[in-house]
Amino acid sequence: MKRKIAILVILILCVSLLLTGGKPKIVSEDAAKAAGLAFINHVFDANETEAVVTYQEQAGATFLDGNYQVTGKEQPVLIYIVAAGKQQDGQYPYVAQVNAETGVAYAAEQSRTPALKMTADQRAIWDKARGKADAEAFIYESMTIDCTRAARKWISEKFDLEAKILGFVDCGDSIDPEGGSSTFYVVIRDGTIYNVTLAWPQLTVRNITILNQTRPMEDMP
Repeated sequence: MKRKIAILVILILCVSLLLTGGKPKIVSEDAAKAAGLAFINHVFDANETEAVVTYQEQAGATFLDGNYQVTGKEQPVLIYIVAAGKQQDGQYPYVAQVNAETGVAYAAEQSRTPALKMTADQRAIWDKARGKADAEAFIYESMTIDCTRAARKWISEKFDLEAKILGFVDCGDSIDPEGGSSTFYVVIRDGTIYNVTLAWPQLTVRNITILNQTRPMEDMP
């Protein structure tokens, strides 16, 4: 009798997989919209209430020793893109990504246009660091130190860390006529890894990704 029941359960599961195509269940657009908006408002101190939601399936990736490789076993990454704050020109200053399988928002970014304004003090810091606008003479050390300190404080304030910060991995700096930016991996002792970019000298967070909340993709930080 037990054997018959087991066989029946297996048959039901097989039929279910055939009907669904073996695809995992995903959360609703409404749930993704709520999660994306909440994440945007939290990390950027915004107050957005409306958003456009689109569903995407992106190619998964395999990383071996830090290098992207195709093994043929990669699973597609199912995500919702949540764009908020529509402007008159049709652009969206805030965009979040939500894991379509778990409903967890794991990434958000704010547009680089228009450029962030600088206070008089920040402008003085910027002018001193860049000197005669020579990229080779730019004082990157000040930017890296300031952004590291700001990122440590910001991560601790915005996320309920269950362990202490283990360290920072410098992902590089960049500069343009409107300011600079620094990007870091922030590694927590429990294994959580954040990727964060801050504008300098404003020390404003431009984007944030929680790498543990989704499967790897080729274009992930």
